[in-house]
Amino acid sequence: MINEVTSHLHPILVHFPIAFITLAVLKDFWSAFFKKVNFQAERGLWLWIFAALTAWLSVSSGPEEMARGNTTFLHIHEQLAILTSWLVTIVAAFRIYSTYFKKKELFKKLKFLYLIFSLASLILVLSVGYYGGKMVYTDGINVKVHNKLVNPPK
Repeated sequence: MINEVTSHLHPILVHFPIAFITLAVLKDFWSAFFKKVNFQAERGLWLWIFAALTAWLSVSSGPEEMARGNTTFLHIHEQLAILTSWLVTIVAAFRIYSTYFKKKELFKKLKFLYLIFSLASLILVLSVGYYGGKMVYTDGINVKVHNKLVNPPK
């Protein structure tokens, strides 16, 4: 059972950054535009921290040896995943800095730019998921039928 889980670690982990980033962005936009309270750095901070951590875990668990030579989507999937992880890390770091170093005025001044980075994170993570799905559903990467790989590594 442990071997089964570890061999499918990447498909299990990738859903976490998608969920955390989506929830964090929705929380940010809800707080920024629909709540009557001030948009504050500490609200939703943990969503961004978990988003960054799970994004890097997903990147590090990618089974690229299964896809090398079998798909044209690997390079773009991989590059977008790394870019997403860095952007989410920057957003989380800015939130940590704004919260723990009492830079709320800086956060308020950069709110619009921050929301652009937040939305870009969501667009990127959804793009990563799209190309990951293309690798699985179009090229059969890491898909087994009767315990045999549909598209074995070259």
